[in-house]
Amino acid sequence: MKKLLKVQYDKVIDTLQANIAIVRPHIENMRKASISLSLKLVLVVVVVISVIWFGKLAWTRLTDRDIFLVSPATFSFETPDWATDEFIHEINNIHGLKNKYNIFERDLTKKIVAVYESSPLISKINYVERELPNKLKMKFELRKPVAIVKRKRKKYLVDKDCVRLPEKLYEHPEENGGPIYIISRKSVKVPEYGEKWEDRSIEDGISLLNYLKHNKIDKLLKIVSIDVSKIGEKHKDGKIDVELWTKNGAKIKWGFSASSGQVNELSNYEKLQNLLSVAMEAGADLKNVEYVDVRWKTPLAKSVSFR
Repeated sequence: MKKLLKVQYDKVIDTLQANIAIVRPHIENMRKASISLSLKLVLVVVVVISVIWFGKLAWTRLTDRDIFLVSPATFSFETPDWATDEFIHEINNIHGLKNKYNIFERDLTKKIVAVYESSPLISKINYVERELPNKLKMKFELRKPVAIVKRKRKKYLVDKDCVRLPEKLYEHPEENGGPIYIISRKSVKVPEYGEKWEDRSIEDGISLLNYLKHNKIDKLLKIVSIDVSKIGEKHKDGKIDVELWTKNGAKIKWGFSASSGQVNELSNYEKLQNLLSVAMEAGADLKNVEYVDVRWKTPLAKSVSFR
């Protein structure tokens, strides 16, 4: 029995050895092929890395030349008539701009936009585009003074968004053909340059002024001031929140502001139609009119009395 088991064991071992001998050449070929493939992959990786590295090096050397440098100090734009020389200097030297930029710099346009958006002189950036080899083309909206807030004998320039502007950088509206004053007597904090007035009365005054300017009524009737000093006060019947004054001294009783939420108050459009109907009869300059009351369906007007 023992001898029989040994014979069977020897047969199994011989069979295994024979199979191993048959498979061994295939395994050896696979090993060689694997080594060859690995070497080829390593070679490809080395070549790719070398190409990328040399490519970046060549690109850096090519683009890192003075011809591709752009300087904010050389930025030029059409100068508006209400801007001073100091204004132009401030635009070209906005805090946060570097002296030089490479036109190929990563996220260059985003960086330029971020800097200009932080300036109190600019209200909106429309776009910034690169132009090879060393130019930036941009379009933005400058904050323009539209009125003068007159408060406690002091004057403050504001734009259409009710943002205070630095006086030294602008020509006052009164120096360009007629001021429009927003009269306010509220004791609120005066904002810093580039900040918005946190005063409902001034906001309402600027909003009304924007409406009049949009319809070109400010020039037509020669509006010189909008008195909003009574906005927010407690009124008895017949009292008026907003009054407008013309260059010829005519008072326009406008009533409550559009934001007051007063019941039965006419809209700005209806009041404007009332005002225009009176101006058509009395003349656009309202020269001989003491006051116009546009708060009612039928406007009221009083002529100047002559003796």
